[in-house]
Amino acid sequence: MKDKDIVCVCNSITYGQIIEAIEKKGLKTVEEVGDATQAGTTCGACQDTIQEILDSYYKKK
Repeated sequence: MKDKDIVCVCNSITYGQIIEAIEKKGLKTVEEVGDATQAGTTCGACQDTIQEILDSYYKKK
């Protein structure tokens, strides 16, 4: 996924914005990502994708 790819269509949140929030704030859950970025907080359709991003991010560490 590229930084400019939209993850949350409802709130226009990109992959890059989610990764930046994870790195700066140490977010570990979908709910924390939603609180920090609003991603996944409207219809919830992207919550599985957000979880995949979290899993991938922490697997690399």
